[in-house]
Amino acid sequence: MNVTMEYILSANKEAMDLFNSSEQALLDSSSFDFMVYRFTGKSEVLKDLEEWDFNVPISKSSYMLLYSNLCRKLRDNFNNQ
Repeated sequence: MNVTMEYILSANKEAMDLFNSSEQALLDSSSFDFMVYRFTGKSEVLKDLEEWDFNVPISKSSYMLLYSNLCRKLRDNFNNQ
């Protein structure tokens, strides 16, 4: 059975505006008001997606970059508290 993995970026307006400007703009920003999801069926994450203002499909490579970026930003935020 061939399972297709899907990827979604969920974000508030500010973070999505940055992403729509360019992926690099979001990566370079201090914003961590976004989440990336990897799933095989949308029902797996539907409740989580509803928590965000915007959701857009992204590529696997974008998922990997944004996930790593978000982890670094959150780590830095916790270390600076």
